[in-house]
Parts: sequence; C-alpha cells; structure tokens
Amino acid sequence: MSIPRNHHYVSQIHIKQFFNKEENLIYLYDKMKCNFFSKNTTKSLFSEKDSNTRFINHKKDYCTLEEDLNSHFESKFPENFKIIEDFISNEILTESVNNALLFFAKYGIIGDMRTPQYKQNVDDNILEAFQPIIHQCTPQLKQKLQEMFAFKQEAKYSNVIEYSNIAEQIIEKIGNLVFAIIIPNNPNDYFLLPDCSSFTSREKINIYFNPDIKEIAYIAIPLSSKIFIHFYSEKLFDNSIPHSIIKKAKSEEVLELNLKTLNFSYTTVGCESELYLRSFIEKVHNQ
Repeated sequence: MSIPRNHHYVSQIHIKQFFNKEENLIYLYDKMKCNFFSKNTTKSLFSEKDSNTRFINHKKDYCTLEEDLNSHFESKFPENFKIIEDFISNEILTESVNNALLFFAKYGIIGDMRTPQYKQNVDDNILEAFQPIIHQCTPQLKQKLQEMFAFKQEAKYSNVIEYSNIAEQIIEKIGNLVFAIIIPNNPNDYFLLPDCSSFTSREKINIYFNPDIKEIAYIAIPLSSKIFIHFYSEKLFDNSIPHSIIKKAKSEEVLELNLKTLNFSYTTVGCESELYLRSFIEKVHNQ
C-alpha cells in the first residue's frame, strides 16, 4: 500500500467546517493574486507534498508527524467540535467542555507551525545562524552541523518538532485560559478560514532572566463558518480577570474578525458563502 505524501497544513476535518454542503464547494480568495475561485474537494486544498516528511538516520520518514497529527488532533476533532456545538446551545460548562476547549487551544497553537512558510522561515534562520561559523569549527563539530543540515538534500523541511509535544509545552506556559466563543447574530454572516488554521500573539507572561522573552498568550481560531474562539492567558490580566463568554456578534464585529483572519493568512482564505466572501472583499477594498 502506498504511503500518502500529500500532507495538509490545514486539517481536512477543519476545512470541511467551511464547506457549503448544499453546493459541495468551498469558496476561496487569493489576496496576493486578487483572485476568487472554488474547490469541490479538501484533498488538494491547503496541502503540500511531503510537507511533514522528515529525514532521520539517513532515511525519509513520511509518517511520524502525520501520525502525531492524526492521533492527537485530527481523529479527536469531530467529537470535540460536537461538544462545543452543544455547549453553545445549552451553555452548561462541564469538564468535557473544558477539555474540548483545551483541545482546540492546543490545535490553535500549532496552526501556523504547520505551514510551509513557517517551516521554511525556521530552517532559514537556523542555517543563517550557523553558516558563518561552520568553517571555524573543529572537524567533529563541522561534521555534526553538516549532518544537521543534510535533510535539505532529501526533505523540504527539517520538521524537528512534534506537534503534540510543542502544544503541551506551550499550553503549560500559557497557564489558565479565558475563552470567548463568538457566533454571528446575522445568519447571513460567515467566518473565514485562513491558510494557517489559526493565529496567535505573544506577550511577556512569564518571568525570565531575559526580560524581553515573549510567549504565546493569545490564540484565535475560526473553528467553523459560525464559530470563532478567542483564548487569552489569565496572565495577561492583573486582578480583574474577565469571565469567559459566549457572544452573538453584530455584522460589524464579524467583519472585523474576518479582516484579522485575512491579514494573518499567507495568501488564501476560504468561506462557505460565495456571496458573503465577495461582499467582504469588496468592503475591504473600499476601506
């Protein structure tokens, strides 16, 4: 059996939450090309061949990162999504709801880390840092550094992190979370899906010897066409930590969130509604 090598950097199960089920299409906009288009499948959307492939011990590893994503995130996405949907309906905060929210916070943390742009930037920065000193190293250290960058001959990216581990490490540093679940009040409003799944911002939330260190303190996930979740570290607030909320948003607020999604996306956003997407982009261009 062949090994799948088309690796998604936005999970297919996530993309499906923005699919128009009646038309069997997702509508897309490329902001770099100013181009509208659509797709009738998730298979070729937000994916890249061998994006999660590693080169370890002189062998290509096509599966480890894909299995990590599937076992810790993608296989658990539907059940946790259903829990959030039920919570929006009944507003009863249970342990299972807290666990589902924590699950999506972790999923949001790794969103950008999965993209080709992020991976290439990390590898370029590492190479740039070590390149000037390679010729000054001892033969032994030079050999180790050359082995470190040997992946460039066999794989697209180093892929040195495991998504589940890095998510656990970061969520521990973030600490307790405050959430805000946003749903459109107008049934004709829709959230957009970016080509990076989610977006984050960093602040100084922990004390280190270096006072300039910033860590992820905010996570935003357009979870579906009708659900957008903000997560804030409690460490962002002094004594007055706000309450977590479920909020119905006005059209202006939905537009503002979609503008942030468009800005954080690398090139492309997706939407369930062609009419809404075209109207939104028209408003953006007229601002």
